Amino acid sequence: MARFRAVPYAKALDQVVRSQCPDRAEAVVAELETVAAALEAVPDLPRVLVTPMVDPETKTAILDEVLDLLGATDPARRLVHVVQHHYRMAQIGEIAAAYRDLVDRALNRKRARVEVPRPLTAAQRGQLLAVLEGHVGGTVVAEFVERPELLAGFRVQVGSKVFDGSLIGQLEQVARATAHE
Repeated sequence: MARFRAVPYAKALDQVVRSQCPDRAEAVVAELETVAAALEAVPDLPRVLVTPMVDPETKTAILDEVLDLLGATDPARRLVHVVQHHYRMAQIGEIAAAYRDLVDRALNRKRARVEVPRPLTAAQRGQLLAVLEGHVGGTVVAEFVERPELLAGFRVQVGSKVFDGSLIGQLEQVARATAHE
C-alpha cells in the first residue's frame, strides 16, 4: 500500500486558515487534535466511518454528531469531512500533527521533550526553557517527562537534536570512553 502523506492536507488547511481566519490557527490545531484523540479513544468510530455497510449520508450524520459533541468549528470541521470523504480518517492524527508543525514553523516555535529525574518547580522549568530558547532560537514548547533512572540533570530532545546533561548520560559516556582504551 502507498505511504500516506499528511502534508498536502495540512498545507491546504493552512492556506484556508491564513486567508479566512488567521487568528484561529491555534484553535484549529486544538480541534484537530481533539478529533484525532476521540477517534483513537473510540476505535469503533473509524470502523463505522469506513465500512461500506453504512451509507454515506449516515456516515456524514454520525460524523456531524461527533464534531458537534467535540465543539469542532470551521475550517477544522470542513477538513474532517474532506478527510472522511477521501477515506483517510485513520490518518487524521498525522494530518493534525503536520498542521501543528506548519503553525509552529510560522510562529518560530520548537517542540521539545524534556526528561527529568523528578518534578521541576515552575521557576526551574522557566530557567530551563529560557536556556533552550536561547540555544535553539525561537519559542520552545516543552513536554516534561519524569524519568527517575536519569538520577540527576536532564535530557532534552528538540527535533532530531538531543542534549544529554543527565548523570546517567555522563556515566554512559565515561563507560564508552574507558571501553575503547
